[in-house]
Amino acid sequence: MKPSAQFVKGTLILSLTSLLCRFLGFFYKIFLAQALGAEGMGIYQLIFPVFSVCHALTASGLETAVSRFTASRKEEGPAFLYAGVLLSLSASFFTGAALWLGADFISVRFLHEARCGPLLKILAAAIPLAAFHGCFAGYCLGCKKTGVPAAAQFMEQAVRIGTVWLLCGIFAQQGREITPSLAVFGLLSGEIASSLIMLTFAAPGRPAAGRIPGLIKKCRTLLSMAMPLTANRLTLALLQSLEAVLIPLCLRRSGLNTADALSLYGILTGMSMSFLMFPNALTSSVSSMLLPAVSEEQARGDRRSISRTIEYTLQFGLSIGIFCMGLFLRYGQRLGELFFQEPLAGRFLVTLAWICPFLYLTGNLNSILHGLGQTAVTFINQLIGSGVRILCILLLVPSMGIQGVLLGILASQLALSLLGILAVSRHVNPTIGLDVLVLKPLGAMLLSIGGVELANRLCPALRLGGELIALIFSIGMMASAYFLLLLASGVWKASGGFGKVCGKRRC
Repeated sequence: MKPSAQFVKGTLILSLTSLLCRFLGFFYKIFLAQALGAEGMGIYQLIFPVFSVCHALTASGLETAVSRFTASRKEEGPAFLYAGVLLSLSASFFTGAALWLGADFISVRFLHEARCGPLLKILAAAIPLAAFHGCFAGYCLGCKKTGVPAAAQFMEQAVRIGTVWLLCGIFAQQGREITPSLAVFGLLSGEIASSLIMLTFAAPGRPAAGRIPGLIKKCRTLLSMAMPLTANRLTLALLQSLEAVLIPLCLRRSGLNTADALSLYGILTGMSMSFLMFPNALTSSVSSMLLPAVSEEQARGDRRSISRTIEYTLQFGLSIGIFCMGLFLRYGQRLGELFFQEPLAGRFLVTLAWICPFLYLTGNLNSILHGLGQTAVTFINQLIGSGVRILCILLLVPSMGIQGVLLGILASQLALSLLGILAVSRHVNPTIGLDVLVLKPLGAMLLSIGGVELANRLCPALRLGGELIALIFSIGMMASAYFLLLLASGVWKASGGFGKVCGKRRC
């Protein structure tokens, strides 16, 4: 199979799986919001920065290193996988034990919420499983075998949702309180399922006993790339944890009590951000395939293909981002009210709609830079983004309340995207103009919204069937009109289609 076809196939598999998982996860968040309430969602969301720190410490750098070395040295891929698993599991068992023993201390001293203690103890058991799963996912992506990671991703989501749904049903039947601990049990069960899928279907043959010295050498090679990555991601995860802790604290300084502060935090992170991140299933799938693809191109010295990859990535991200910006600006308020019965979720979604073009670009740009070996650049960029958010939280939230958090998110995403574009620009020989990248998608977005509004006014029958059905139908019409306008205006024809991202390899 040609590399271009392999890339497109892998991206499609990951995209379809991610869309399905995001679809399931979106309704799972609605179920959780109704079961736990806004305050319960806030408590549940508080533990994820801690999980991010643990994952950054034990797996994220090794996962990227395994993917990159597998892509560039395919015959040594299994050895890199087992070296990564050895290193990752060793670190994760110590980290999980430390989290278990220090859960109460962390919840009181750092998260300022004692009710997080039992959740962190359950979460500790998931850390080695997430590390194991991550190394195997990196290996599969390096080999461009996306079927197993896609199956594991779907199984993880399905088992998580099924477990929580079953436990909530049992607790409700017994008249017991439904707490965030049930959601963490679901997370743990999902990690168990995905690890079993990886072990069953992705494990290559075990290295022979005589190759142990070679395995140790592979460990050193992996650590040469993983250590800087781990240090970078750990620093960023710590900053994100600080950010997550500061939001409720600064909201209290603005005059809110603890319950209201946690509720606002839960609405923002558990409800509004769920909508905002839903389209990211498409761009994150492309991001997962970009790192090994760019690594291969760089190993061959194919600068022309790298330039094409960057341009088509920018175009794809901007096309999706501009559409979603218009979608959430026009329908965000109604989406929040209808799906979560929470007007604030809709208001936050409308405010954050402006970050869509930048949000969906950032992950892909970082993957390109990682593929080019420029991990220090992405670290500095993300450090600046986190710094902007934290400054806004400290300076604006006590006086402006939750609006200060929203302004911080907007400013940081704008900074991240501009810095990422600046970093990759030196590798680009431009062939796509600003009209194709920005102006035509903006025009298509405005025309599609106007066309749907005109159709609803001229044909009131389109609004029949209930408010939710009418809203979904309007969004479907807008999406169809937008992408047809892109085709008609020659945007995708000019780009040659995203399938050329890793297309012809000859200069």
